[in-house]
Amino acid sequence: MNHKLTAFAVTVSLGAMTAACQKPAATANSAEPAGTAAAMVSDTDAAAAADATQAAWTSMDGAKIDAVYAPDVVGFDPVAAPLSTDRANWTKLQQGFAAMKFNHIDVADRKIQILDGNTFVVSGTATMTSTDGPVKSMPLRFTDVYHKQADDSWKIVNEHTSQVPKAAK
Repeated sequence: MNHKLTAFAVTVSLGAMTAACQKPAATANSAEPAGTAAAMVSDTDAAAAADATQAAWTSMDGAKIDAVYAPDVVGFDPVAAPLSTDRANWTKLQQGFAAMKFNHIDVADRKIQILDGNTFVVSGTATMTSTDGPVKSMPLRFTDVYHKQADDSWKIVNEHTSQVPKAAK
């Protein structure tokens, strides 16, 4: 075999083996540097965060309700049609929700989808009820995207809540 051809083959083989051993670089869409992937969120931790949110929703305390949302939350409120992308507006919407005095939630179904170590989604249907508020019952559909914050807390970064349409007659 030709020495130049052998040297070329060895060089190509070594280059391929070296490339295979390299850690992949972080991509523009990656939340973490390469090689430092977070462990998946446990079902128990995700359920605990969702339970804490539902408890806040029925606390009738605007500050507690508002505290489950990230500073950069984006969402649809069930009684305000436009998309809310302004945190001050979202806080105002949560104050309005608190004023409805819902003190009970019955969740008919809830599905938690773990996306990665920092993100999960909770979707479901629920009926909010109030013994003292102006609206006694409000059936809702909800989808909440939770993201782990720098302090390791779970906050909702995106919420879509809508009233359940009335059944056709």
